[in-house]
Amino acid sequence: MVTTIARKDLQLLFRDGRLPWAGGVVLVLLATALLVGWERRAEISTERAAAQLLDYDDWVAQPERHPHNAAHQGMHVFKPDPALSVLDPGIDPYVGSTIWLRAHLQSELTFMPAQDATGLQRFGELSPAWVLQILGPLLVIVLGFDAFSSERELGTLRQTLSLGITSRQLFLGKALGQAMAVGVLLGPAAVIAALATFAGSGAAIGDIAARLGWLFLGYSLYVAAAVFIVLAVSAIVRSSRLALVALLGIWIATTLLAPRAASDLSRVWYPSPTRLAFNAALGADMGHVAEEVWQENFGLSTQWSPELPLDKWGLALQVDDHAGYGVMDRHFAELWDTFAAQQRAQEWLGLVAPVLAVRAFSMGVAATDFSHYRDFSLAAERHRRVLQDVVSADLVKNADPRGTGHFDYRAGTDLWQHVPPFQYTPPSVAWAVGHTMRSFGVLLATLLASLAAALFAVSARRAA
Repeated sequence: MVTTIARKDLQLLFRDGRLPWAGGVVLVLLATALLVGWERRAEISTERAAAQLLDYDDWVAQPERHPHNAAHQGMHVFKPDPALSVLDPGIDPYVGSTIWLRAHLQSELTFMPAQDATGLQRFGELSPAWVLQILGPLLVIVLGFDAFSSERELGTLRQTLSLGITSRQLFLGKALGQAMAVGVLLGPAAVIAALATFAGSGAAIGDIAARLGWLFLGYSLYVAAAVFIVLAVSAIVRSSRLALVALLGIWIATTLLAPRAASDLSRVWYPSPTRLAFNAALGADMGHVAEEVWQENFGLSTQWSPELPLDKWGLALQVDDHAGYGVMDRHFAELWDTFAAQQRAQEWLGLVAPVLAVRAFSMGVAATDFSHYRDFSLAAERHRRVLQDVVSADLVKNADPRGTGHFDYRAGTDLWQHVPPFQYTPPSVAWAVGHTMRSFGVLLATLLASLAAALFAVSARRAA
């Protein structure tokens, strides 16, 4: 009986044109977003790989010079574009892709694509993830807003129930019919998206397949929750017109307005410092620590005092840099912990607006969320310290013994090659999934709550 009801509803959706037309529009948008994402990733991956090689070649090929001057020039490292950025670019367009590794200071990602975009960028990046997160629930509304209300208006609902069909069977049949309708549209799209992700990815097939599986599961929970919410409203509201209006209101509130409101609320609950305030606090703390280590190691209370002998400059650079490592680690950790707290707050608000939870889950699995940005930044900072330590050690060994000729010392290719090329291995899928369990749990709770609401609505309407 359940499958019979499902087949009947599916046939009706084909006959009245809603499934072909509404689904066709969504499929065209998905195909367009997928093509745009595939071309974008192919171009970006090639550019970043080439830039990484060229930048290191420039480092090695630089002329003979004082090592500290070379450290100030530094080098640039580029964040690899994840394979699943084809489906969900996440925050990558907003945080940049390049970090400058230079002496003394830890840098942040720069050259954000969003800086070069138009005002439309504020509405999000066109991607398959965006289409599913924003237009997916709208498609479910168009297909199912009259699942119960139209039959009530036509008088067929009472006749169906009089045949001995239970309200639960009717509900399950209609839910299955909606799921089949969505599956007819999104099933082929999911296969094409998987093939596009594998094509030219260069990553481990097993890792990509696992990430795709988790993405499929997460979006299935999201769409299923939308189906149950639509059926609940259709069952409880008296007319199809009122059901459509109510569902569109819910969609606007939870999908379009909620993300911006959640972002503002998270910043109120967990305020982050401005760049100016952050740099001022970091500089002040580094100055205090520097005073202590300079007094302890050289008996001086002022950094780079003329009283410091030139045969101690290399050692002073080494001591000064190492003293700042802990300060930078603490300040950046506090800043990033604040961002992480804001993200957690938004994920919990996903209990009210599921799009917040599925967005966080999708970015996490696709390796385009803040946790992956933080992991790359830490890897880049470790490499910066390797560069800095190599240069300082060479100064202590070869420049300090020259005394007043300290700044006449020149190093060449042999030293530059001691700094290895930057190699970054992104975290595994297990690491990524572990960091998304909160959002996955919120999605699961939303699904269970919407299922309970739908069952209650169907039973209450029959009792009435």
